[in-house]
Order: sequence, then C-alpha cells, then structure tokens
Amino acid sequence: MTATASDRKSIRRSLVTVLVSILLLLVTLAAIFTYRGALTAANDAYDRALLDPAIDLAQNVSIESGVPKLDLPPKALEALLYDQTDEAVFQIRAPTLQIIAGEADLEPDASVAPGTHRFSDVVYRGKPVRLVTLRTANGFWIAVAETKHKRNWLVGEILVAGLAPTLLIALASALVAWIGVAHALAPLARLRVELLRRSPDDLKPLSDAWAPVEIAPVIGAFNALLEQLRHASAVQRRFVENAAHQLRTPLAGLQVHLELLLRSHHPAPVRAELERLLAATRRESHLTNRLLALAKAESPTEEPRSGALVDLYTVGDSAARQWVPHALDRDIDLGFSLHHATVAGDRVLIDEMLDNLIDNALLYTPPGGTVTVACGERDGVAFLSVEDNGPGIPVGERKNVLERFYRIAGTPGQGSGLGLSIVREVVERHGGLLDISEGAGGRGTRFTITFNSMKTRSDQPAAVRT
Repeated sequence: MTATASDRKSIRRSLVTVLVSILLLLVTLAAIFTYRGALTAANDAYDRALLDPAIDLAQNVSIESGVPKLDLPPKALEALLYDQTDEAVFQIRAPTLQIIAGEADLEPDASVAPGTHRFSDVVYRGKPVRLVTLRTANGFWIAVAETKHKRNWLVGEILVAGLAPTLLIALASALVAWIGVAHALAPLARLRVELLRRSPDDLKPLSDAWAPVEIAPVIGAFNALLEQLRHASAVQRRFVENAAHQLRTPLAGLQVHLELLLRSHHPAPVRAELERLLAATRRESHLTNRLLALAKAESPTEEPRSGALVDLYTVGDSAARQWVPHALDRDIDLGFSLHHATVAGDRVLIDEMLDNLIDNALLYTPPGGTVTVACGERDGVAFLSVEDNGPGIPVGERKNVLERFYRIAGTPGQGSGLGLSIVREVVERHGGLLDISEGAGGRGTRFTITFNSMKTRSDQPAAVRT
C-alpha cells in the first residue's frame, strides 16, 4: 500500500528536530546553571549586608543585674534595619531562649553553634525571606530576616545578561541547522529534478560525479535498474524489428503473386477470394511497415540528429508526390500549403510522421472530402499541420487515439492502429507539441505539430494538447 505524504517520515524534519531538541536541552541546562550562579552571586552580595545588623545587635546586648537587655535607642535600631527596597525584622533571645527584643514569631535556626552564624531561606508571614542566625559565644541568639526583592532583581539581571546571548546563539544555531540541512539535502532535490526532466524513453544512466557519498549508491542502484530496462527494451525492439523484417519479404512476395494471379482469368468466386486475400496481405504488409516505423521511433539509442537541419517544405513536397495519386484514387482533394521552415531533427522520422498523418486523414475522410497539409513559421516557430473535413475526433477521445491499436467505437476504416502512436513518438523525440483540434468551420480534425526551436532540438518531452 502506498503511503500518503502525511505518513512518510521527513529526513529534514527528523534532523532539525534532533538538532533543535539538543539546542533546547543545552539552553535549559545553561539556564539552570546560570540561575544557580546568579542566586549564589546575589546571596554573596547581600548576605554580608544582612550579617552586619546581626553583629551590631549582638554587640549591643548586655546583662545588667542578671537581666539581659538590648542597649540601642529606637532611632538607632530603626536606622540599623532601614532598607529602601526590602523589609527587615529581627529577634534577640537569651541563652534560656527568652525573647529579649524583636518579633516574637521569628524563629531562629536552632542548629547554629555558639560563636557561629548561618544563612537560610525561610517563609515569614507568607513571604520568602533570607534569614541569618547569629549565636554569640555567651549563648545569645540574634536573628535578622529581610525580604528578597533586591536579590530577585539581581538574579533576574544576571539571568538576562547571561541567557540573552545564549538564546540568540541558540536561535542562530537553529537557523543555521535548518539552512545546513536544506543544503545537505540539496543533492536529493537535484536528483528529483533531473529525473522529472527526463522523458519516459530516456534510459541513459545518471551521472554520479556530483553526488555525495550517501547518495552515490542510490544512483548506482538506479542506474543498474535503468540498464536492465534498457536491455529489456532492446530485446523487445529487436524482436519487433526482426519479426517485421522476416514478415515483410514473404508478404511482399505473396502480394506480388496475388496481383499476378488476378491478371489471369478466374471464375468469379475464385477471383473474389483472391481479391480478399490480396486486401488482407496488403493490410498485413502495412501493419508490418508500421511496426518497423514504431520500433525506430521508440528506439532510445537513435536520437534525432540535432545537427541535421530539415526543411519542412521539402518534407511536404515529397509527401505531395507520394500521396496525391492515392487521394485521387479515393476521390479526395489533397491540397498543400507549403512554406519554408527549418527545424533540427531526423528527416526519416519527420517523413514517417507526416506520412502517417496523411494516411490517417485519407483513411477517415469520406469520398469528396478535402485534406490540407500546411507547414511554415508562426511567430518564429516552425509548424506542420494536417487538416481534414472528416467525421472528427470527440474531445474525450483525442488522447486515446494516440495509444497503440486504439480505435474509436463505430468508426470506419481498416487502419493498423499504430499511425498516430508513431506520430506521438516522433513528436516526443523532437521535443515538439502535438495539438489536436477541430478543423475549419468546426468540422473534421486538425493535427498541428509545433517545434520548440527553429534551429535546436529541445530535450524536454513532447506535450499533447487537445
């Protein structure tokens, strides 16, 4: 079952996803380390300022008459704890844990040993605060806490200063990764374009001189497949050519003998049978010649000679000499409107193409009808056309008639079914455009072939316009 575009895995998306995921992980780790570094730096910067009030309070605690007290006037205490940004509170306890001064609900760190201090982060009255607990040598507890506004701002500034370049580098790296992946996958796009530009009959091996190491094996495998297809096509073509060649000689001989027999006197029934046999022989000979022409037109090894210039006027003039007697025998007015127009291509194939178009027109045009062959230039582009006033081809059938052995149901005639297929192959070999339309006055059919260049042959496959 063929996978849809949404089901297929994208190499570009996979590579970019991996690279971006790695970048996001690195940015996350950088943010974590930067935050920890910023928090440490902020604490280092402000912890000393928080410890100073605790030391001052400890130096002003004394025992008078066996009663501990804080020997600081209110104004000095207010100045000691004043801060423009944060709020600060304190508590002093005696060695017996009796509260001497400060806030009663502020809990000091009970694990602090005498003569030391410790910083900690706690929540006081629903707010996160930084707490320093100082224990004097004689056992007093001094606790000072302040909110973290200054610290948070400093951490934010450090994060912005540290992460902004990191984020810019990450974004630039992601962009570079996208561009790099696109550049790395460019050979695949080039390979795709090269394959799409090829015509179905172009089985030449692909060049891997430009291909990276990863793509060269794919091109090698594809070339191996093309070689197999080339071999199979050559075998089929040789079979058709050999069979046609083997049939053409005995059929020609049989046709000559039958024509000689018909010159003699025979009873009516015998003569009728001989005439039917001669007609069948002619049809088989015609089909054999068409098979040979189709094999030549389809041959991928026989490129049209791009250096050979063909004048469409001479092609039409040669066709006139050959087909006017046939048209007269069928009571059809075969006219020619020929002007000089030079194209690069294979004269034999172009002759065969025009012969098939004229033969097809004469075959399906009723007696008394007209067929017109024209060639020349329009806007600097060479063209060749064959127009008849026969029954015409319905729009829905115009592409189908180019297929081998296809015949529109109910149409008269005894064609081989290969003539228009040969026309299509020759047009494709010359990179032209085949246009099938109605004839003058909306009657009949007009086949028009335009060539892409007057002097050079295009390597693009032919198009069919209906």
